[in-house]
Amino acid sequence: MVAIGDGGQPGTEQGGEPVYNDPWEGFNRAMFSFNNVSYRYVLIPLSDGYKFVVPGVVRDKIGNAFDNLREPLNLVNNTVSGEFSHAGSNLGRFLINSTIGLLGLFDPAEAWFDIAPQKQTIANTLQDYDITSGPYLVIPILGPSDTRGAFSTLTEGFVHPVNYIADPPERYQLRMFDGLDDFSEQSDIYQQLYDQADDPYIYFRNQYIQGQRRDELFELSDSEQQNNE
Repeated sequence: MVAIGDGGQPGTEQGGEPVYNDPWEGFNRAMFSFNNVSYRYVLIPLSDGYKFVVPGVVRDKIGNAFDNLREPLNLVNNTVSGEFSHAGSNLGRFLINSTIGLLGLFDPAEAWFDIAPQKQTIANTLQDYDITSGPYLVIPILGPSDTRGAFSTLTEGFVHPVNYIADPPERYQLRMFDGLDDFSEQSDIYQQLYDQADDPYIYFRNQYIQGQRRDELFELSDSEQQNNE
């Protein structure tokens, strides 16, 4: 695995070790422990029950519906980023999947019209405007992130399309169900990786930061390639 440090460059090291931007390690470790207890004794049992009761094919359709509900937010973020072709894909996918796809349960936009998903978060948009990720941060329940990602998560909580189709408490129930559906797809691998790691906090932190840096480098390389064409 390529070690990517604070500067976003492969091989950035200090004393032979990769440098990671984690000035809040004490808080992050405490929150990581809290999350692990919450996962082990609440979310994982709920996920196991959810997967036992709801067949995989049905869970896939539920995930599709929540992805479709998010498309207007993707559209806004891609528009603000200047990615107008991606915004057009968001619009097309939302219109097609909300109608032909039965409120997003199915994805005829990609299957029949070859319109691929173009997800864009507020964090992605901020990155496009050269706003750095900031220090590593573990968010309660949601897990590994950074300050840019945490701001994105908080902001999207206020502007998510579900806020405009449901009132409390149904709005919160939908968001929690969406979160449970997402977590259910990751619960098994989380347990395996946690149990295998010598220091689970360090393992998950490094995986997150390295993954973010690789994504940023890939997007930068892709952008430079497009500019040179």
